[in-house]
Amino acid sequence: MGYIIPAAVFTALIVWICVALGNASEASGRGQLNAVKNTIENGITLCYAIEGIYPPSAEYLSENYGVTYDREKYIVHYDCFADNVRPTVTVLERQAPK
Repeated sequence: MGYIIPAAVFTALIVWICVALGNASEASGRGQLNAVKNTIENGITLCYAIEGIYPPSAEYLSENYGVTYDREKYIVHYDCFADNVRPTVTVLERQAPK
C-alpha cells in the first residue's frame, strides 16, 4: 500500500520526461526549417546587393552563391515575379514515408 504514491510519482516523471523530449525534438525541427529559410533569404539579399537584381530561382542561388540545403528533407517553393520584386520563399519539410 505504501508503494502506490512513489510508483505514481515515478510514472508521472517518466511521462513528463517523454513529453519534454518530444517537445525538444519538435522545436529543433522548427529551428532547422527556419535556418534553411534564413539561408535562402540571406542569399537573396546578397545577390541583390551584388547584382542589383533578385535571383531568378533557388537553383541560381545554389550555383552562384553556394546556398545549399538538404533537398531530400526540405521542399523550397521559390516564387520570383520580376527582377526588381523580392521573391517569396516557402520552406516545407518533406514527410517521411510511412
